[in-house]
Amino acid sequence: MAKRILYKNHCTPQEKVGSTDRYYLDSDCGRKLAGSHLLELGTGTTVVNTITASQAIGTTIDFIAVTATSITSDAVVEISLDGGTTAIIRLLEGECFASKINVASPASTPYVKITNNSGSASVDYMTGT
Repeated sequence: MAKRILYKNHCTPQEKVGSTDRYYLDSDCGRKLAGSHLLELGTGTTVVNTITASQAIGTTIDFIAVTATSITSDAVVEISLDGGTTAIIRLLEGECFASKINVASPASTPYVKITNNSGSASVDYMTGT
């Protein structure tokens, strides 16, 4: 039985003008960007899993959704889409990242890196194939 995942994302592009620490709405865009996607999956949709330490999520998945459910003190949650080589997305507590994954690309290996320092973090994730 095929399953469906409908996910929606939005962002407000910002740019840093000059050497100050202020960010402004990106003048090239001028508005919030939004989109949605309906993904038809096979039978490989997983239930929500919880992790508290760094972990590779999978190599043959078509979809991933990661939510930082709790972050204490100076812990850091980062997501890499190339097996942990480059951390490209940092999540704060309560934030979520969801995306379709290109399984044809050998570099598309989602990895969640949790750096605890003196704190702790908990992350929920769901995958689909």
